[in-house]
Amino acid sequence: MKITFPSRPSQARRFLPAVFRRNIVIAGSLALFIGSALAWGHIPSSTPSPNHAAPQPAFDYSAATGLGLFRQICTTTAIPTSSSSAYQLSDGNLAHLSLDRSLQTGVRAFLERKKVPYAVFVAIEPKTGRVLANVSYSAQDHGWEPRAAFTAYPMASLFKLITAAAAFESGAATAQTSLHFRGAPCSESPGLWGKPGRSRDASMPLSNAMAHSVNPAFGRLAGDKLGKPLLVNTAQRFGLGCDIYGSREIASGTLTSPDTIGELMRMAAGLDHGVRTSPFHAAMLLAAIANGGVMPVPSFVDAVADPAGTHLYSFRAAPLATVTSPAAAGELIRSMSETVITGTARRAFNDRSGHRFGSELKVAGKTGSICGTAPKGYYNWFAGLAPADNPKIAFAALVINNGRIRLRAPALGRAALDIFFSENLLQLAGTQQK
Repeated sequence: MKITFPSRPSQARRFLPAVFRRNIVIAGSLALFIGSALAWGHIPSSTPSPNHAAPQPAFDYSAATGLGLFRQICTTTAIPTSSSSAYQLSDGNLAHLSLDRSLQTGVRAFLERKKVPYAVFVAIEPKTGRVLANVSYSAQDHGWEPRAAFTAYPMASLFKLITAAAAFESGAATAQTSLHFRGAPCSESPGLWGKPGRSRDASMPLSNAMAHSVNPAFGRLAGDKLGKPLLVNTAQRFGLGCDIYGSREIASGTLTSPDTIGELMRMAAGLDHGVRTSPFHAAMLLAAIANGGVMPVPSFVDAVADPAGTHLYSFRAAPLATVTSPAAAGELIRSMSETVITGTARRAFNDRSGHRFGSELKVAGKTGSICGTAPKGYYNWFAGLAPADNPKIAFAALVINNGRIRLRAPALGRAALDIFFSENLLQLAGTQQK
């Protein structure tokens, strides 16, 4: 580079030898370069500017696995939320997405009409792991949307599914086992939940306790019969506190280590704010339950072709992890089946005349509610699967309200199921009658 000096050099420059002048110029230019780089927080020669994506190594589609491509998309490309079937990957190739266009656009339109402060809906095809929907919406902060489905939030009473799974696998209980407890169903104080052997304890079958999300019943189940090692180990098998997807960009969830019996009981009841999961992983948990205890490898992509149309990749379903036994998965579905009929989601699935949504469609699900801070508000979950006897969809809905309640998660789940099954209910009814 040729550097031009002013026409009248300074007195200092006239008396310096040429070699020193040249070194000063080089040093000054280098200092300017480093200063600019530090101002940006990086050196441009090794990292591209903030306005450009970092170059990625070529992805080997010939040896690609479903999980590998899933990680590639989630870490190098904007998470697919478009209803378009074609999607350009970061390497310029075109992906044919697994997203159900009607479900994706229908749920988005529903949330926009409701003007919900924050909401996420994720749906998975249980047997294959194909992502059927990935919708995030905020009427208050559009910047929250892009990675909302992969961010962990307080799990609330969804954790009762983990507690029940631990009981089913260990033989400590079945869906019909009577659980004994004291205190109101929504009590958050383990000290009021009683101790084993008290004659004045209330009792109800585990399936009823699940349907009505009875905190003392699940707290006592863990404190009296399960213990910390079994509960924590079961939670880890379900992917909580583990990097099950092999990428920090995809949060499966966090797990605490209870130090007292009271903390253990609160965790089992879903009251531990440190136990968190993402809406995406919550949907994957339900997919695993729907798939006999086997969590499938998730996939946004059915196929990939280069810009010229040459086929590069086809998705093949594969197992990601076995999280529970088929018998325990079946018990979980049975224990969730009353939630939409007489339990905490009944209002969303039954109208005032007593007609039940899709009376020929059996839905199993679990609700959860807790206050959170990021974003601040009242967190409301509904995770489920349908049809309960042969699941075609597993899903998780999270709605965060601040101020008046604009929408609850069971209503979002109901709307999504209505969209998904709207063209297939008659066919489904005929299949179930055979």
